[in-house]
Amino acid sequence: MPKKEVPEKKVKKPSKKKDSKEKTSKKPELTPEQLKAKLKDLNEKKEEAFRKKQELGTQIAEKIRAINQLKITRNGLTRQVREIKKDRDKLNTQITERIEEIKKTRPKKEKAAGSMPMDPRGRPLRPHMIQKQIKDLETKVETIPMSFGAEQKVMKTLKILQKQLNQIKEVSGLSAETSAKSKEIDVLKKDANALHAKVTELAKQSQDYHEKMLLLGKEIDELKANEDKVYQDFLKHKQEYVELSGDITDVREEERKERAKKREQSMNARRKKQEAEQKTLKERAKEAESKMVKGQKLTTEDLLALQGVKD
Repeated sequence: MPKKEVPEKKVKKPSKKKDSKEKTSKKPELTPEQLKAKLKDLNEKKEEAFRKKQELGTQIAEKIRAINQLKITRNGLTRQVREIKKDRDKLNTQITERIEEIKKTRPKKEKAAGSMPMDPRGRPLRPHMIQKQIKDLETKVETIPMSFGAEQKVMKTLKILQKQLNQIKEVSGLSAETSAKSKEIDVLKKDANALHAKVTELAKQSQDYHEKMLLLGKEIDELKANEDKVYQDFLKHKQEYVELSGDITDVREEERKERAKKREQSMNARRKKQEAEQKTLKERAKEAESKMVKGQKLTTEDLLALQGVKD
């Protein structure tokens, strides 16, 4: 069996309804007096915002100048710290060199001290005692006759004593050298510590000035933010003022046209009135002339009418 055709269902298209609630940007109607008052208020707000912006700009400029002065002082202190550190480091280098010199002298001193002559009690012989023995032996050789063998024995003893004296002098000299270098190190350390204290003091002052600069920088950022806000207010009030100035100009133009229209109407009314009066005057003058022809008595109004026509 043939299939029955199914009729197509009509799809309803969505109807486009116009939104009856259309937004309008019409401004409320204001009277000329209200426009003038609002214009005055906007001008005052505009000028006040501009004044505040100038004040903030002045404060910003003052703080920038203060930062520049602080920066000059801080940089000067930083340069002093840098130079003093160089001098301090030189002293520390000298201290290190003196310490190394003492370390190098120590083995020589220990070696010389280990071979020093001792007295019977095991104590190092004193230089003046050895010098006395040498002098006595030299005097003996020069004044007392003795055999060649005896003289040779005395000379041998003199050599030993002179060697011992030289050892003592060497140890004494090394000790004196070490002592002198130790004293020099103490002086260098004192000077280096004084310079370090000066570096610490100046560095603290420099840091104080730097922190003041950072604080002023934050204050400038806040002032600039306020300045930008005030400037936006100024632009807003200025824009409204300009727009309202245009409105009041239109109102003034309408008022001017209205006054001109009224003047024209007044002139037209005056002209019509004059024409009507002139027409009436002519009619009276005509009646007066008719009376004169007829020989009738003229009234004061008739005489004025005749006079008015002549004028």
